[in-house]
Amino acid sequence: MDAERGEQTGSELREQIRFRLLGPVEVQAGGLRVHLAGRQGALLAILLLNAGRVVSVDRLADLMWGEPPPRSPSARIRMLVSELRRSCAVAGEELIRTRRPGYLARLVPGQLDVTAFADGLALARSAAQDGDDAAALHRYDQALGLWRGTPLDGITGSFVPAETARLEELRAVAVEERAETLLHTGRYAEAVAELERVTADHPLRESAHGRLMLALHRGGRRAEALEVYRRLRTRIADELGLEPDRATRGIHQRILGDDTPPATQAARPALPVPRQLPPPPPVFVGRAAEHAGLDRAARAAGAMPVAVLSGAGGSGKTWLALRWAHERLDRYPDGQLHLNLRGFDPANDPLPAHAALRHFLLSLGVHPAAVPAEEEARAGLYRTLLAGRRMLVVLDNARDTAQIEPLLPGSPGCTVLVTSRNRLAGLHATHGAALIGLDVLPPAEARGLLTRQLGAERAAADPDSVARLAEYSGGLPLAVAVLAARAALHPGFPLSVLAEELRSPATRLDALRTGDLSTDLRAAFTSSYQALDDAGSRLFALLGAVPWPGVTVRQAAALAGLPETGTRALLQGLEGAHLVQQHRPGRYRMHDLVRLYAAERARLDVSDAERAEALTRLVESCVRAACAADRLLSPNRPPMPGATGDCGGDRDGPDAELTGPESALAWFEEEQSALFAALGLAERLGLDSAVWRLAWAMDTYLIRRCLHEPRRAAWESALAAARRSGTAGNRALAHWYLGYAHAQAGRTAEGIGRLERALTLFERTGDLTGRAHTSHTLGYAWVLHGDPAAALGHAERALRLQRQLGDRIWEGAALAAVGWCQARLGRYAKARSYCVQALELFQRHRDPVGEAAALDSLGYIALRAGRHPRALDYYHRSLALREKLGDVYQGADTLARIGDVHQAMDDPAAAGAPWRRALELYEAQHRTAQADAVRERIRAAVPSAAAGPSDRAVPADR
Repeated sequence: MDAERGEQTGSELREQIRFRLLGPVEVQAGGLRVHLAGRQGALLAILLLNAGRVVSVDRLADLMWGEPPPRSPSARIRMLVSELRRSCAVAGEELIRTRRPGYLARLVPGQLDVTAFADGLALARSAAQDGDDAAALHRYDQALGLWRGTPLDGITGSFVPAETARLEELRAVAVEERAETLLHTGRYAEAVAELERVTADHPLRESAHGRLMLALHRGGRRAEALEVYRRLRTRIADELGLEPDRATRGIHQRILGDDTPPATQAARPALPVPRQLPPPPPVFVGRAAEHAGLDRAARAAGAMPVAVLSGAGGSGKTWLALRWAHERLDRYPDGQLHLNLRGFDPANDPLPAHAALRHFLLSLGVHPAAVPAEEEARAGLYRTLLAGRRMLVVLDNARDTAQIEPLLPGSPGCTVLVTSRNRLAGLHATHGAALIGLDVLPPAEARGLLTRQLGAERAAADPDSVARLAEYSGGLPLAVAVLAARAALHPGFPLSVLAEELRSPATRLDALRTGDLSTDLRAAFTSSYQALDDAGSRLFALLGAVPWPGVTVRQAAALAGLPETGTRALLQGLEGAHLVQQHRPGRYRMHDLVRLYAAERARLDVSDAERAEALTRLVESCVRAACAADRLLSPNRPPMPGATGDCGGDRDGPDAELTGPESALAWFEEEQSALFAALGLAERLGLDSAVWRLAWAMDTYLIRRCLHEPRRAAWESALAAARRSGTAGNRALAHWYLGYAHAQAGRTAEGIGRLERALTLFERTGDLTGRAHTSHTLGYAWVLHGDPAAALGHAERALRLQRQLGDRIWEGAALAAVGWCQARLGRYAKARSYCVQALELFQRHRDPVGEAAALDSLGYIALRAGRHPRALDYYHRSLALREKLGDVYQGADTLARIGDVHQAMDDPAAAGAPWRRALELYEAQHRTAQADAVRERIRAAVPSAAAGPSDRAVPADR
């Protein structure tokens, strides 16, 4: 849809639908319906499926009749167009237009049921990803309700079988996804009914069978779930001679309750041994009974041990968990995972399970680009990696059982330790978790803890005051720590001064009396806050306004408007008062209750204007840092065309001293969540320029890590900001990158529409640079869409414009793009000429990334042209550059292609070495599909002089 019109609801779309292809082909206008069949219906379907694009007469003839074409196909098509215009007159005379060298159909958003279905499916997926299952089901129902039977029913044409199969596959995927949402909501019987229909229609569809097995199992029908697997396995073996895929076998193993891999399974690559536990508390007293309870839970025989430490905020759950974990490290030689789930974070939502799983998978060595998109797939990979290993998983500050369940390993060798303010009785019911509650410390233990924190000598000098302070703490370890910090600020003061101050009802710790933890701890926090000097208290309050949990020294300095040196000293003072914690060098965070109190101080003690100014400085600091890191990550990236303002400058940079692309990439990994939070903050503050500059600065990183959905969301925000700014150049920029994001995410039709909108805006503003780069991206999108002929025109236009602009590096990129389009069209001589010119430019201007890509394209061209030695030379040179750049991800693909060339040369022995190296890299990167494909090539490789090159070696898609 045109982005300028905004989102429409499913009901509005259905009211506007006038052309229907998801069933018999039909034109509808008001109460009048016209059914179309045969060639006339086929012509309409082709034009509608290519709406907004000219379809040549030759292409129409090929799609309608195939080979051989009828006599005088042009005349036949002109006659059909005339008849079709009369049939579609009810929908308006402007539907079909003549445009050399053919025809095009013009639609408005919502007129075609195929695009309405795709839009509804996208909205359903977005709702599902946001965790709104009810909205997702509603969207799925709306989208699936557009179907009226077999798509394209009643028409003829060579394109019909493939297009029908494509649409039916989309429908099956939608039904499966809807059933997955039903699983999430516990509606297992409904999910079973949906999935049984899919498996009946598609008896070899393993994804549907896997979900059906899960639905049956979770609905208490384990035997039926196992029978589904048995029948599927028999059918696959009988018809294909294969075994079910790895994911289906994994579900079967989980249902059996045994995740141990079969003895015949190949050994997995060695995993890193994560050591993620924060340090144990330096002072610890008591909790002997709870400590023993954890020991008993960890020694429980049978299933995987799970223990839940529950209690009020500040009761010392995390301290006990870390104390016990550090004392039992020898039990978990394969490592310890730790994550704060932010279940009760005052400024942020609880950490979603899919984000937690991504963190754990990265910690276990999974390449960021290889992390599955779907939560269940992430959970399956996580459990697979932990199967058979002895690991401790500490899940701190959990909100509820639903947040925990996807993070349970499932292996008996692992132990899971959960802390939460809630009891989480559901984990006991479903997983036999040991529930260990933490009450306040007994008076003797509270006094002992305070004595050890104050120091024996000082405590012994005034035992009465120590007893009173322990009483006022209410036995909460966090409150005891805050009081000890207050006392430490004035080591020369008698403890009786602090004890007397706390006698007042306004500052007394009395959690047991009120039962309202935040109110009772507020007194302790207020005492610490009031003991700070003016600069320290101001920084503390401003930190409460930051919408992400941890800040760097540079971010804090920007917030306060102070030099870094002075800010570092203030942070050290807050750390000494136990109001912030330096959990990693140079990074500071607050306990969630302290953050809540700090946010209150920000509202009470800092004016709205000062708070807005501070947060604006913070956002601008994030923008400058991200832009500086992006310049290191992509030094040849062009400036932002059509955008007002700049993306930083040389005045500022990332928080760490970065030396090149690799360290910049690591910086983005560390700062990703803060940068997205900064983007949201910029939106709330009305900092439109900062919104789209942040989207721009993060774009290279998001592309490298294949984070398509976050990238799309960033550019949606940028587009909204650009619209508010009223600047056509900014809107063009946002449409350009939003279209690019959609195309990379596989939504090529949506992407092409956005890109065409961007091109129109750039043309309107006379921005040649924007036109050049958007044309380049349009070529890329059309290649992804499967139409290299359409892509070629855009790539050639990009080349003309880049030559006009005189940008030699981007002229090289455009040459390479034209060459690749020509290669995909089978015009290898032309393709080689363009790619050689691109290579010369990249080498002259020292662009190793472009050089490696051009060499890879030349290798592809040489292989397709049967010039195998030349293909090997190009691929080896590309591989050398990629290894020098540390690009092991694309290097694995190049290695696989080198093996393909050797196989095409009837030398499977020579192919084995690069294939095996590629396989090792694919396995290390957890790229399962690529690893399986190479493994199959290694297994099946035999000399075959009779096979042609294209039959033996088809390179992987670029």
